[in-house]
Amino acid sequence: IPLVRMADILEVPVKKPEKNTVTMVVVAKGEKKAGLIVDDLIGQLEIVIKSIGKYINNSKIISGATVLGDGEIALILDANALV
Repeated sequence: IPLVRMADILEVPVKKPEKNTVTMVVVAKGEKKAGLIVDDLIGQLEIVIKSIGKYINNSKIISGATVLGDGEIALILDANALV
């Protein structure tokens, strides 16, 4: 499975690992699979995704946004664009 470092894709500083392991999320699109290397897994939520196409139309990996329970806005990444 090819590995994709999300810090490289999103152009954010890499958090220094405190251990010799990485956290990876495996995503699939048809027969293709990829392992997305992330800093942490926080949890799982059921959300409603709102389209933001006319605001961020030059980014192919951002598919929308949602408002979290605490009022914070979270961007939703399109995993299919990364595979």
